[in-house]
Amino acid sequence: MNNYKRLFHFLKGRFRYLIVSLIMIFIIQLLNFISPLIVKTLLDDYIMGIEYDWVEVTSEDKHTVNYLNRIFKQVRYVDSDDVVIKDVSIFMYEGKVYFVDELIEVGQKEVLNNQLTITNGESSYTYDALCLTSDEIYSFYNPMLYSIIIIILILFVKSVLTIVCNFVQQMCTNRSINRMVMDERINGMKAIESLPICEFENEPAGKMASRITHDVDGLLIMYRQILNLFFSAILSFVLAYVGMFHLDTKLALLTLIFYPFVFLWIRLFLRLLKKISERVNESRSMLTAKINEIINGINILQIFNFKHKTINEFNEISEEYRTQQLKGAKLSLTSGWNMLNVLRGLITTFVIAYFGWQYTNVKGIVVTAGLVYAYNEYILKLVDPINIIFTQISAFQDSHVQVRRYHKLIESKKESYEKHSIKRYDGKIKFDNIWFSYIEDNYVLKGVSFDVEPGQMIGLVGHTGSGKSSLINLLLRFYDINNELSGKIYVDDMDITQIEKRTYREHIGIVLQEPVLFKGTIASNIKFGKEVSDEEVEKVLTMIGGKKIIDKFPQGIHQKITRSGLNMSAGEKQLISLARVLIHDPSILIMDEATSHIDLETEEMVKNALQVVSKDRTVIVIAHRLSTIFDADKIIVLDHGLKVEEGRHEELVKANGVYANIYRAQTANINLK
Repeated sequence: MNNYKRLFHFLKGRFRYLIVSLIMIFIIQLLNFISPLIVKTLLDDYIMGIEYDWVEVTSEDKHTVNYLNRIFKQVRYVDSDDVVIKDVSIFMYEGKVYFVDELIEVGQKEVLNNQLTITNGESSYTYDALCLTSDEIYSFYNPMLYSIIIIILILFVKSVLTIVCNFVQQMCTNRSINRMVMDERINGMKAIESLPICEFENEPAGKMASRITHDVDGLLIMYRQILNLFFSAILSFVLAYVGMFHLDTKLALLTLIFYPFVFLWIRLFLRLLKKISERVNESRSMLTAKINEIINGINILQIFNFKHKTINEFNEISEEYRTQQLKGAKLSLTSGWNMLNVLRGLITTFVIAYFGWQYTNVKGIVVTAGLVYAYNEYILKLVDPINIIFTQISAFQDSHVQVRRYHKLIESKKESYEKHSIKRYDGKIKFDNIWFSYIEDNYVLKGVSFDVEPGQMIGLVGHTGSGKSSLINLLLRFYDINNELSGKIYVDDMDITQIEKRTYREHIGIVLQEPVLFKGTIASNIKFGKEVSDEEVEKVLTMIGGKKIIDKFPQGIHQKITRSGLNMSAGEKQLISLARVLIHDPSILIMDEATSHIDLETEEMVKNALQVVSKDRTVIVIAHRLSTIFDADKIIVLDHGLKVEEGRHEELVKANGVYANIYRAQTANINLK
């Protein structure tokens, strides 16, 4: 039920399209309802209507036929001005039309050598019969020709109206759902931007991407199927029964016996299908995630010749996906639409047998071709809702699973999207007794405390797993400290958890160890949403030593950047990241060792850029190469989540502690080289 509430929530503002679609569906079903009745009238009253009672009259009019120098007219057209001489009969037998100069009895007909024999129970009647030529047949049809043409035109207009209504209905449906799905993809991206970082750690990126690219289409499928299943199918069902009761009440009542069995059949089918649909969608997401992982790591896979194992892993996921899809196909084939085709055949056989039995066993019953046709059409329309269930319910069931998965993303707990302008920070930071764990009771930070004064440069040092990145994650509020006993972080003496995250981050910048560049140009990556001129971008790049980037490319700062900046060197990417920070002018700058992955020559260029970027800002550097923090105002040394040392470079080397050991290890490596 929640999925339907979500769907109609998204339809707000587009209900006019829904209303028009429903009106068109109603008109289409109404046209389909009257169509069998029109065809029945054409067959019984006009095509087979030549067998209606005829009489010989004395005067001609538009309904009379001249034959054998006599005038004949059907009883249904006789009026008060006509003088009836005698009754005659016309009948069809084995594709031929015969004339009998008297009224014949009702019964089983047989014609041999222009001799008609009619058998009715134990009675037998014999008549002389004249076989009519094609011209004579046409003359007998001529009084009905105008009506036949009108009915055929009505059927043609009905077909045109059905096509027009279908077109309007589909256009309204597509206008509403395509816009709705586009809006939902936008909402999905907004949701991703607002998710806490922990959500990205728990879910593969490809799987999350699948929710935006594929699962959101579940809304589109669900909307279409609701219109087909709940409106079109129900209308078809109701109108079919109206037609059936109109034609033969007894047979209409007999068909109700089958519905408990059909209900149990559908219920079991849907229960099995739901389980398979959930597994199919999960397998599809895992397949997308694996493909995403392979594409993003293709260079590593090729270098380390890890292709065979990767393909094997992909094949296992692909095989699971194929297996689940095959299970769904088998279920549909064995219990779905194939069984429905058998049911269709049985229904047609049953209708013909029922009317055939009545014709041969019930006295006075008239069974016509039009009656059998119309009733069979209506009873098959009862099968249409079941047909929709078995042919489309798989997609409908998948859509429910997809919508639930998509809304798990949309409705998950998100960060506040609000952002307000605030006064630029002075840059004072205080970590006060910080305790933090990703997993309960497994602390990665244990009572860490230190102060950073405005404009200071602070280095964070420690072995892998010492808690450096966790401390920065807390400062950036990728994670929050919710327990009052776990300490506080203050910026300018303000508890950082008391403001919206986006507002808080307005004056904080970061330069990552691995620069992140987006598809676009050098300029778009530096501006990154900031409204500045190209001249300002060039000025900033030149200021940090990036003039050679401008000169290197013919398009200058408008040079296109490929996926992940693969057409840029590591140093160039880092300079672009630094220029981005400088353009946004944060008061607090966090750097995750911006020189750890570049050569010594480029390192000097980046260091000079760092000095420019760091001016008049509070800077916290996660240091892998200690050479970048020799001049730091303060160095904080972490070890297994504890702050073990604090001081300047010279002081810590003299203290001969953890920092001195790291320093000696690095300088020893340099000397060995």
